[in-house]
Amino acid sequence: MLVSANRFRSTNLSGALQMKRFYTIMVVLFIGAAIAAVSVFRPQLWAPAFEIASVRYDVNADGSIDLIRWDLGGKVTLWEWDRNNDGQPELIGFDAVETTEGGLQPTGAITAWDWGADSVIDAGNVATSIEQILQREEVVAARSALPATDIALVGADIRTLVAEIENNYDDFRLADLRMPIVGSTLPDLDTLLPGAARAYRNGIHQGFDMNNGHIGVPTAFSAPVVATKDGTVIRATLDFTEMTPEEYAKAIATSRAAGTTPPHILDKLRGKQVWIDHGHEIVSRYVHLSGIASEIVEGKRVRAGDMIGFVGNSGTESAVNGGRSGAHLHFELRIDNRYFGEGMSRDEIREIGSRLFHVRTR
Repeated sequence: MLVSANRFRSTNLSGALQMKRFYTIMVVLFIGAAIAAVSVFRPQLWAPAFEIASVRYDVNADGSIDLIRWDLGGKVTLWEWDRNNDGQPELIGFDAVETTEGGLQPTGAITAWDWGADSVIDAGNVATSIEQILQREEVVAARSALPATDIALVGADIRTLVAEIENNYDDFRLADLRMPIVGSTLPDLDTLLPGAARAYRNGIHQGFDMNNGHIGVPTAFSAPVVATKDGTVIRATLDFTEMTPEEYAKAIATSRAAGTTPPHILDKLRGKQVWIDHGHEIVSRYVHLSGIASEIVEGKRVRAGDMIGFVGNSGTESAVNGGRSGAHLHFELRIDNRYFGEGMSRDEIREIGSRLFHVRTR
């Protein structure tokens, strides 16, 4: 009986141990599942409601939304600007600073600019936090949704902000310009500046004529010409052929009769050219070249200071008659499809131009 009793107690003990082991496994599995669930649903379970609000403005008073303010979770304000009026505003900047705890708080003023890249310029080491907010599903959905029909009134504060945006945008896109002839200054004569009359063809000069003796450094036929800023070559007239003297005379006569220089004639009169797109509606043109550097073709990426061609006189009366006199670089800077200097006085051209190209006036 003693053996039977001991066997009975041993059997019960074994069963109890198995049950305990079973419950332990179940508890471990339950805890693991709970942890997994919390890790998956934690934002929904623990995060406070992330509120998104927007205010839309028609600054240009043309019936379309061109400025949007996004208030995201009470942490940051994003600004979007539809400068091109194409219905697709781009992120331009944010209003936030980093707190001592590592969070974000609004400041009431734009603290960094982006200009549409959705990779916010770092200011105060908050760019990563801004990117995390931009990637939230509700923020992505809100920014891609159709714009609301209600438009807020535009007050003096918004107009001041837009002026600030414009100034910062111009500072950004026109940064790092340099003269296309190394060491040169702006031309010293009014007749060599943008906006000067060109009576021989009833036209207006649209660039800087970089003539020898007028730009602070010597220049001559075949002197090197360099890119004014990083960009992409969008035109290189490698197949250019000079007009005949008869064709040139006819082009000038047509311009005089028309009272202006037709675009197709003006293009021929500019001779051999290279155009570089610097992005953000900034294009530079290098005109009357005697030659184009061998590696310069359409689509080529260039850096500021790279040689792109050589001073010449192509397209001029001297060139069509086989001469080499009058060699100079005609240099144009196009901003928003208008030539730099358009509508400006000579003093304004010199003042602003000297700041843009970091040169002194003569």
